[in-house]
Amino acid sequence: IALALSRPLERLARGMGLLAVLKLELEPPEGPSGAVQASVFSEIRACQASFGVMHRGLEAFARYVPRDVVKMMLSGAMSRDAAMAWKTITMMFTDIVGFASMCETALPDHLVRLTTEYFQAMCREIASTGGVLDKLIGDCVMALWGVP
Repeated sequence: IALALSRPLERLARGMGLLAVLKLELEPPEGPSGAVQASVFSEIRACQASFGVMHRGLEAFARYVPRDVVKMMLSGAMSRDAAMAWKTITMMFTDIVGFASMCETALPDHLVRLTTEYFQAMCREIASTGGVLDKLIGDCVMALWGVP
């Protein structure tokens, strides 16, 4: 009985610790058949189900909000009042000159390689200068500096 209680609770605690620092690449605890191993205790099963919902919610949220901002929110470093304060920020919009006309004649594979290289280079530079990538739209990059 002790192992039936402690093992799933240990997995939940380990998972909670990873989620607290936004390590979302978790694999669910697996049983011998490869399926998620649910506890025999209904209270622990309820915690496991809630953990899964929380994990999926944070994963979806972190997909649309920069991870550094999500980490600050989770750590409590960003208060509601601080998030509402007036700040001077810098915004950058960039795009590839002639991209629309290039799309009319270039092969799709070439466009994918070109935009992938461009986005990777821009994202590296943005991150290395303390910026936050806001969004990628077509061939446009939008980035912010001076935000959380």
